[in-house]
Amino acid sequence: MAELKARSEFDEKEKWDLRPLFADENAFLREISDSLDQINEFKKNFQGHLNTFDDFDKALKIYEQIAIDIDHIANYGFMPQTSDFSDEKYGEIAHAAQDYTTKASVELSFWDDALVKADDSVLDEIGQNPRYAALLRHTKITKKTYLGDAVEKTISNLQNALNTPYDVYTKLRAGDYHMADFTAHGKTYKNSFVTYENFYQNDADAEIREKSFRSFSAGLRANENAAAAAYLNQVINEKTLATMRGYDSVFDYLLAPQEVDRSMFDRQIDLIMNDFAPVAQKYLKHVAQVNHLSKMTFADWKLDLDPDLNPEVSIEDGYNYVMNATAQLGDEYTETIKPFLKDRWVDFPANTGKDSGGYTTFPYGTHPYILMSWTGRLSDVYTLVHEIGHAGQGSLSAKNQSYYNYEPSTYFVEGPSTFNELLLSDYLENQSDDPRTKRFALAHRLSDTYFHNFITHLTEAAFQREVYTLIDEGKSFNADRLNQIMKGVLSKFWGDAVEIDDDAALTWMRQAHYYMGLYSYTYSAGLTISTQGFINLKKDPEKGRKAWLNFLKLGGSKAPIEAAKVAGVDVTTDAALKNTIQFLSDTVDRIIAYADEI
Repeated sequence: MAELKARSEFDEKEKWDLRPLFADENAFLREISDSLDQINEFKKNFQGHLNTFDDFDKALKIYEQIAIDIDHIANYGFMPQTSDFSDEKYGEIAHAAQDYTTKASVELSFWDDALVKADDSVLDEIGQNPRYAALLRHTKITKKTYLGDAVEKTISNLQNALNTPYDVYTKLRAGDYHMADFTAHGKTYKNSFVTYENFYQNDADAEIREKSFRSFSAGLRANENAAAAAYLNQVINEKTLATMRGYDSVFDYLLAPQEVDRSMFDRQIDLIMNDFAPVAQKYLKHVAQVNHLSKMTFADWKLDLDPDLNPEVSIEDGYNYVMNATAQLGDEYTETIKPFLKDRWVDFPANTGKDSGGYTTFPYGTHPYILMSWTGRLSDVYTLVHEIGHAGQGSLSAKNQSYYNYEPSTYFVEGPSTFNELLLSDYLENQSDDPRTKRFALAHRLSDTYFHNFITHLTEAAFQREVYTLIDEGKSFNADRLNQIMKGVLSKFWGDAVEIDDDAALTWMRQAHYYMGLYSYTYSAGLTISTQGFINLKKDPEKGRKAWLNFLKLGGSKAPIEAAKVAGVDVTTDAALKNTIQFLSDTVDRIIAYADEI
């Protein structure tokens, strides 16, 4: 693996094109000034004058454009910095956006105050217009725990300070997690966060996996106290806000915006930890057997079942894989995502200083944007098709919903992305009659889709549940305590299939999801919905396709339970989750059967 290059060394066509948002930095700064003027005008015209339905109806139309402008500025502010945290100019852009969004939030606090104080009759009349369905639901949630204009304005003023833990963590991960070189078979290799997670952790060579993991872990451990302090401040902030708003538990506070209750959160964790763990253990024991491992350590668990069959893939190849895999959803869907390469929706370079992992953001009224690090492996195609799932949902939602409605609930936001991963595995499996190729496709269904979303993020959620329970009980933690919790969660899930040591315990330092509330568990919730949707598609292609597209177009116009019903999935019981686990158990059995044929 070559050393990571500077961003300037990559071709521009591999980088995202931000001009649909703003032509350049000067246009961005002018928009900040213009937007603040519009906000001041809006405040002058409506503060103290929002009483009747007609007052709100007029204000809602104007506020929608203000909110879209805020959305564009906020996105343009944070995106460049995530592509290269070492670029000072990007840092200045991010600071300008953060300063602006704080000012905008403070100046517009009167609007939030007026909404939550509006008579129920006025809110109900607003709610009769489907354009405002999500706004009405969220306003009623906010109304229950609203603290008054003065306090809410103070909280808005403190947003930069409240965001500091996440800012500290991202900078630690992007710049301070230094991984030392390691030596395997007499050769010295460079190591970094991106190279380890994209290459070394599933390298076919056991010594490279082991030595790179120890180098990676040493880099994490050197920063564990700073990372623990940042995380402690994050959860204390959340608990403080929960208490201020009258929630008995921080769990209830964090789940309220998702519009689900604690039972749905606990069900995902408990069923997967108890019922899926044996399936995952069975598969990894098979991987160990096929690869002639006497034991499987945490350095080995991402090993491909058949590492010799992992082809190199170009960006253009990746595009073709995505388009062919999603063809099952029909022309409306493929035409929606078709421009993503030509119009440079995606930032591909695996450059120094870049945020690891991937994300999608979809500024309303423009096309979506995706950040990832392309390293030429099939796993990159899974990342790409996953993020295109978000992008396709965002595009279809924006075409069919108002700004107020277009953003889906966090509970099912990972459904569209993981559904696309299932389409990719299905496409790969059906490209050949060769049992080895079919086994390869099913193995990647597990390793690239379910192991990431049903295991990595699920164990994060189980870890979070223990951390937030400590905080609810008035207790604290340090790095040692976090290591103990994570080691316990991993040991419980993997049983005797994987050896969990003290380096594995550092896994809590590898993801930013801990700074996003109760987000990690939603991957398994979304994947439960997408698995059932995929099963429906395979049973009845026409009906399944129509149901899934209608689901994507909903955005946040319906609450999670109702939205899932549109996709043909009932999430009020554990049936869909149990179906998913059975689907995975059948997949493991088919993989083992293909191995017997080989």
